[in-house]
Amino acid sequence: MDAKKLGKKIKIARIELDLNQTDLADKIKAKQKSISRYETGLSIPSIETLVKIAKALKKSTSYFLEE
Repeated sequence: MDAKKLGKKIKIARIELDLNQTDLADKIKAKQKSISRYETGLSIPSIETLVKIAKALKKSTSYFLEE
């Protein structure tokens, strides 16, 4: 999985819902810094966290995993 591609998809989905990083972090009970690291590709969320992100952003988990 390409961390940068995943991060870009998270960012685009977040912006589509007019959320900032802090809003998304609050929804999934995470830190804003974690969201920033996911979006920039510096780290990859665990599957559990990715499921939470997908639900919060109203997307399927597979949306984030497909190339």
